[in-house]
Amino acid sequence: MMKLALVTGASRGLGRAVAEELLKRDYEVINFSRTRANDASFRQIEVDLSDGPSTLAALEQVGPLIEQADSLLVVQNAALIEPIHQAGQLNTNELTAHVQANLLAPMLITNAVLAYDLPVSLIHVTSGAAKRPISGWSAYCATKAGLDHFTETVALELTGTEHRAALFNPGVMDTSMQASIRSSSKEAFRDVEQFQAYVAEGRLRAPETVARVLVEQMVDQPFENGRMYSIYDLI
Repeated sequence: MMKLALVTGASRGLGRAVAEELLKRDYEVINFSRTRANDASFRQIEVDLSDGPSTLAALEQVGPLIEQADSLLVVQNAALIEPIHQAGQLNTNELTAHVQANLLAPMLITNAVLAYDLPVSLIHVTSGAAKRPISGWSAYCATKAGLDHFTETVALELTGTEHRAALFNPGVMDTSMQASIRSSSKEAFRDVEQFQAYVAEGRLRAPETVARVLVEQMVDQPFENGRMYSIYDLI
């Protein structure tokens, strides 16, 4: 019996940690990311998720594997944080890439995998930014809110089927994304000092800790279709 998992952004951070947890549970893991993970024992496909045709080509490449699998788990984790700035000051190319990677790619992947004839479980990684506006993060807040609503709508459509979709909020973690946030200027990101304080106060969880919770709560036992799982409720 082949359990297949597709994890986006598994070259580092939470994605890498989730992939490693799934390997321990005998999943065949595929990573979709721009860069390759060092010393990884899972399959890797280099793909720019901010480019639609590239994303679709990667999906076509893994089609034969999906057809051989008995079940498919998709963890849509990859996301961009840039551009961080006030509206009116955003770089157009960065803004376009951001929306493509954070919202369109998960939509394209979801649409593609649900067309196969096997049970599909979709876990979409969200953020508290989906629920509250953060100055300087208009792109990130908007795409995460869009991902939430897309996931909840897909879950509604999947009611009564063998498929499921749910959201997971990992909270703040010690990742390269957090490092990018902390290096923002005060002009671009008003709350930068708050994020710098997370490090000083030791409030950033290790991605490995968060990944373990995600897998224990949403993979080791069937997760509830349409539910929002938050690290703050689970740890």
